[in-house]
Amino acid sequence: MTFTGDRTTMADWNIKLHDTIIKTFSIREGQTISIGRGKECDIVIDNTAISRQHISLSMGNGIYFLSDLGSTNGSFVDGKRIRADEPISGNEEILFGKFSLRPADPMAANDQVATSISTDTMNLDDETIFVSGKKQAPPAQPAFRAKVAGPRLTAIRGDATPRELSLASTSSVKIGNDPTCDLVIAGWFVARAQAYLIKRDNTYLLVPQRSWVGTYVNERKLKDEQVLRPGDLITIRNTTLRFD
Repeated sequence: MTFTGDRTTMADWNIKLHDTIIKTFSIREGQTISIGRGKECDIVIDNTAISRQHISLSMGNGIYFLSDLGSTNGSFVDGKRIRADEPISGNEEILFGKFSLRPADPMAANDQVATSISTDTMNLDDETIFVSGKKQAPPAQPAFRAKVAGPRLTAIRGDATPRELSLASTSSVKIGNDPTCDLVIAGWFVARAQAYLIKRDNTYLLVPQRSWVGTYVNERKLKDEQVLRPGDLITIRNTTLRFD
């Protein structure tokens, strides 16, 4: 059974990773929202389980339609792999990659965007960066620029690449010893994804991951996420970063 509501109504949908809402978006009558890893999509999710163009949600004549855009890992409605223009009611279990898609609960407005991410929400297998869609994105520019004004991480001790990382144009930074990390820290037992720095509204959360070596803020080992303040020192093995 498909949903047939007021055609002029703007509906909100949530994209979730595990039990955490990582993106809320709106869709109107006649609109199609594309989701994928490619920058050409309306909503970009940088994750290895997501194809460049993975899935789309459209609304026509008050009915929602879901389409897989030729993804490698597929899109599923109640366990059934779908192709194109699958009508949905919004009550189904919709899965794509490691993510789920559901209508937002209008009675739970405070939960529309996650303000806290537990250590278990992101793990070594997720390695996920969330960014806004292309319609809200600033003009194309390099992801990071060194020595610019605004929030940044600066290595004051040890081996880190780059030595200075601007946070002005990103909502998520992966820190670890994997060469694909936004900030690479060398050292024995440093995890491939040691920690994530997540922007939520006007604050930055440091989220430690499972690792043989700890992630410390001002010499205190983190067990859960922590809001960073200017001047805080982040230490991972022999490397210390200053958050400004």
